[in-house]
Amino acid sequence: MRYTKLFTFFLLFVSFCYGQNELSGKVVNYKSKPVAHAKIYLDSTYSNIETDKHGDFKVLLSENVAIINIYSHKYGLLSANYNNENVMNFMFLESKNADKGKVKKDSNIKIGYSEVERKYLVHNIQNVDSEKENDFGAYRSVYDIIRGRFPGVMVTKSNKIIIRGVNSVRNTSDPLFVVDGIIVSNIDYISTNNIKEITVLKDAASSIYGSQAAGGVIQITTKGY
Repeated sequence: MRYTKLFTFFLLFVSFCYGQNELSGKVVNYKSKPVAHAKIYLDSTYSNIETDKHGDFKVLLSENVAIINIYSHKYGLLSANYNNENVMNFMFLESKNADKGKVKKDSNIKIGYSEVERKYLVHNIQNVDSEKENDFGAYRSVYDIIRGRFPGVMVTKSNKIIIRGVNSVRNTSDPLFVVDGIIVSNIDYISTNNIKEITVLKDAASSIYGSQAAGGVIQITTKGY
């Protein structure tokens, strides 16, 4: 029985690895100097991989990845189509418009695809987490946590959330609720003791969820996720 379990685990491990490709490469600036700590995004998803001090990186990719995004706080964003290559090298070119692809160094960032501009864009994301707030258990509801914490986000007395500055094609300001990666109809059931992080997305940052996120997105991560 023990060997059967080990063999099953081995098969699962092999099948998981089989569906992935390893991509390696180097990131340099316009002077061909290595760019360290550049973040590697697979489409709009952060891979948790950064370039080392030599500008080198290695990352595992699933078969459906279409775009490789490289983001540096100093140089901005680079995007390139992925066509099953094993090696891809990137160079940041000096540009007067470089600041458009950068955000403040200590900010949290989100890379999303804009259907309007037909390209990937970098945005600040607003979030609060329980570690910085010494836990959310003291709040009565998730709406009390959100209320007054996010610029441009209003929570009414009836707990309706309105994210200002979004272009809604549905003529409604209702945001999309995403809990632990799953879209839900409401967030009333969530215990404040179980909330790890709350993030607000809007405009291009929310476009990864399509037209259903026209009113913005409230992302909630629970402690068990």
